[in-house]
Amino acid sequence: MNDAVRPTEPAQDAFARLLVRMSPELGDDQEVGWQAVEAKGFRFPDDYKRFMAHFGAGMIEDTLAVLGPPVADDVEYGSMLSETRNACALWPPEAPGTAGVWPVERQLTERPPLIAWAVTTGGDLVCWLSKEDDPDRWPVAVWGRQEGPEHWTIVPHGMTGFLLGLFNAELDKHPLSDSSLWDKPNPRFISEKSEDRMRAEGIDPWTGEPDPLAGISFDD
Repeated sequence: MNDAVRPTEPAQDAFARLLVRMSPELGDDQEVGWQAVEAKGFRFPDDYKRFMAHFGAGMIEDTLAVLGPPVADDVEYGSMLSETRNACALWPPEAPGTAGVWPVERQLTERPPLIAWAVTTGGDLVCWLSKEDDPDRWPVAVWGRQEGPEHWTIVPHGMTGFLLGLFNAELDKHPLSDSSLWDKPNPRFISEKSEDRMRAEGIDPWTGEPDPLAGISFDD
């Protein structure tokens, strides 16, 4: 298969194939100031930076939410810092890398043992195992809610290889609780910005139909 996972392939070539497999048409440049972000203590793989420039933060098939990088001291529910804290709490002490509690006060001053970059609607966490100093060498670690007592699966690929492996059903095992992205020929991505624009126009971004919740307030 032409877009299969290729372990020795240059990262930029793999990302080019990802752009063909998953259109960035409804993506948006996240416009990240990487120097400012990394000055806070976070570094990121190059393919994640490319993803943020072409796609931005958003949803794949309304199933997997790719998180944007931390902004200031954002620890809101669903943010990268919040989900990273959750992942570190779930990482077993006997596993490779430093495990356990990652206090809030360390969040922007010390690299955590895991960094969450995506979550699923099924409650799974998709992370980098950030033991290596070089972010481009970080494998993906997945906490699968439905994966039984072990829960964690280490995937020996970075972000791009992981996504291509999902879409091509070529990982050693399917690590997520939901099979929506497994063997998916043309996955659809919609950025948070695009989704907000469509909902503001009264359109459900995933169906293209009028949004039945448009104009309804839940503030009462």
